[in-house]
Amino acid sequence: MKIGRFRGADGAERLGVVLGETRGEQRVLDLGAAMAARGGAPSPGTMDALIESGERGLQAARDAVERAQRDGDERWFRAEPEVPWMLPIRVRNCIAGGRNFAAHREETLEYWKKQGAKLHSEIPMGFIKLASSMVPTRSVVRRPPETEWFDYEVEATAVIGRACERVSEERALEAVFGYTILNDLSARELQRKEMANQSILLGKNFPGLGPLGPWITTADEIGDPHGLRIRTWVNDELRQDSTTKQMIFDCFALVEHLSTAFTLEPGDVVATGTPGGVGIAMKPPRLLAGGDSVRVEIEGLGALDNEVVAEPDTAAL
Repeated sequence: MKIGRFRGADGAERLGVVLGETRGEQRVLDLGAAMAARGGAPSPGTMDALIESGERGLQAARDAVERAQRDGDERWFRAEPEVPWMLPIRVRNCIAGGRNFAAHREETLEYWKKQGAKLHSEIPMGFIKLASSMVPTRSVVRRPPETEWFDYEVEATAVIGRACERVSEERALEAVFGYTILNDLSARELQRKEMANQSILLGKNFPGLGPLGPWITTADEIGDPHGLRIRTWVNDELRQDSTTKQMIFDCFALVEHLSTAFTLEPGDVVATGTPGGVGIAMKPPRLLAGGDSVRVEIEGLGALDNEVVAEPDTAAL
């Protein structure tokens, strides 16, 4: 099931289920309206509540979707492009994998070798992406005035649905509710300076540098997440094209590794790194500028769209 959060007419969160195409366009079912019409147990109402309800809640949602498709009220449905999507989950923590595709690791290796860095892949590397940097699909992203090297990174992202601590790779799937997409936008000048000091903070965390969505595809629908095509377009030009099979550490290995240090909780998301083809590694570099449109897509998970505008260099109190 593909399910996301959207803003209702009253401004409150509602859940929408993305359905197959009708007349060439995806439709979205208002899950709350469909579940309320059937009577009985109330709709989970929010994504947090749906995740907490576990398999019983998911099955109730599936049943409601089936009934709605068969004999539901047309007012419960709307065309997907008309849906005012929110972030697919209230993000608690975002832990992002770094240099987790061999092609991306290699395309950045030349620069770091010149700096005397010694890279290895003995354990996963990563950083924290602040929840305050996250924005939904179709948001306008402002390029910070501190950077001209503004770059894209498509990343498959696991949504944690069950608390886990020191979980094994073999059981990590039990902790995953589903998958979504992150565009790990990056201010490369700052990122490189920070990484030279063995840190990453500002270069990944200006407001808007974390487009996430458009919705969550539940784990049961995806099965094995390690063979999905993953792509990025800038202004309709294909820039990244790979598969999640090319990860150095797969999704479940990352969950195992992270859960040895701290408990992963519902609302945490784990981004799995980006493939080759980022703008900074092109010769010459091809970075994002005001007016650019960026589309990142992962097979089975949907597509995340954002436009870039240049942020004016002004101060505010």
